[in-house]
Order: sequence, then structure tokens, then C-alpha cells
Amino acid sequence: MTCRNRIFLTLTVLILLTLSSVSAFSQNAAALLADGDRIFELDRVYSRSTLFITRSGRKQAPQVMEGYDMEAPDGTARSLSIFRDPPRVSGTAYLMIGDDLWIRFASTGRIRKMSSSAKKNSAAGSDFSYADMGEGSKSFSDQYEAVYDGRERIDGTACYRLILTPRPGEGGTYEKLTVWITEEGHRYFRIRYFDKGAPIKVMDLEDYRPVGGIDYPFRITMRSLAKDSVSVIVTEVMEFDSSRVEERFFSAAYLETIR
Repeated sequence: MTCRNRIFLTLTVLILLTLSSVSAFSQNAAALLADGDRIFELDRVYSRSTLFITRSGRKQAPQVMEGYDMEAPDGTARSLSIFRDPPRVSGTAYLMIGDDLWIRFASTGRIRKMSSSAKKNSAAGSDFSYADMGEGSKSFSDQYEAVYDGRERIDGTACYRLILTPRPGEGGTYEKLTVWITEEGHRYFRIRYFDKGAPIKVMDLEDYRPVGGIDYPFRITMRSLAKDSVSVIVTEVMEFDSSRVEERFFSAAYLETIR
């Protein structure tokens, strides 16, 4: 075999190995996404968190909220968020059952069922939407299909990059997501959200701690790409299979009892 033939054969083998590797990762994109989705596997979750919002360099008063998440027997995600502090927002609540959203307004005590498109709107004046804050156990795998898009190192962390698009009939909240999942541990590291063909915001998930055998991010940062604004949710309490989470919480009638 001539030297030229050996070089050609070596290059051919390398190309085939590369194509095989890319194909394997593409086939495993769904598996990578499912691994990241383990944070949605917790049920009967109680949490107490603080929302910090900074606009144009100015910090707003922190908002304290309690969260209750529970899956219905039919698999429907249910989530209730209640704001407790400061006084001006105390009693504001968001209830999500599947694709349905109700809001209790603290200023008037009124309860309003919102249209499905309202899930994209800002929650509590933050960079998180109602959907971001209240989709409970509804995972990305439930809503989106994943395609492998390569590997990337971000801030020293090696990640797999996936492109997510809505599943037919599932009506994902966003038209596209770019998701970075860590090579080690397969945890969500960063998510970029797209709307109308352009990126609109980026979420970073940090400070993972074990809860119910699953690592959960206790600090989530959402940065707007359209304005000078950043919102951070820091979780202080997280309980899995919590006795504080009750069936009766997940109804519009319960919202009327909140003060």
C-alpha cells in the first residue's frame, strides 16, 4: 500500500468515525434532554424563594414567593405560586393547570382566567414569564423535540448543545430553544429562548443541590436580550413529597381564599 493510499484510508476512517459519533449524539439528543428533565420529576414540591429584579442597574424590592407543584392523576402539571412580600404584592397568585392560567391580583382581590397566549407575558414584572415560573412538572421533553447541535465550553464548563422545537400539537410556549446540558451529570446549564425568529432572553441554572435524590438548581437567572434587565430566583426552601402541598390548592376556588 502506498503512502498516499494509507493517508486516504486513515482520513476515510476518521471521517466515518466522526459521522458515526455525530449520528450517535443526534440519536441521543432525546436522552440528553430527558436526563436534564430530571428536575421536573419531583412531585408534591413546596418551595420558598426570593425574586430579585434589576432594571437599568436599579435593584427593586425583593419579592418572596411560595410555590406548590403537584401532578394530577392523569399526568397534568399543576402549579400554584403565591407572593408573600413585600406588602404591595402580598396575595398575588398564579395558578396553572395544564395550559390554563388564572391570576389573583393582590390590589383588587379579583381572579381572572387568562388566554393561553398570556403565558408568555412577564410575571411579577420580571424577565420570567408565567409559563417559566409555573409550568410545574411539565418537562421540556413533553413540549419539544430535540436535535443535537454540537459541543461547547461555556465559562469553563463542557456542554452538549441541543436545538428544541415545539412538538406538533403540544404548543410549546416558545418557537425555539437552544439548550446547553453539561457533559458531566447532564444538568441544564443554559437555555436561550427565541420568539419571532430572534433570541429574546437567556436563562442560567446554578447552585445544584440534591432534593429527593435529584439535583435541583437553587439559583436561576434570566437575562433579557431586548432590554437592560435581569431577574434572579434564589430558592431558600425546597421540599419533595411535602405535606404542605394539598389537592385543594389547585383550583380557582382556592384562589378566593388567599389573603
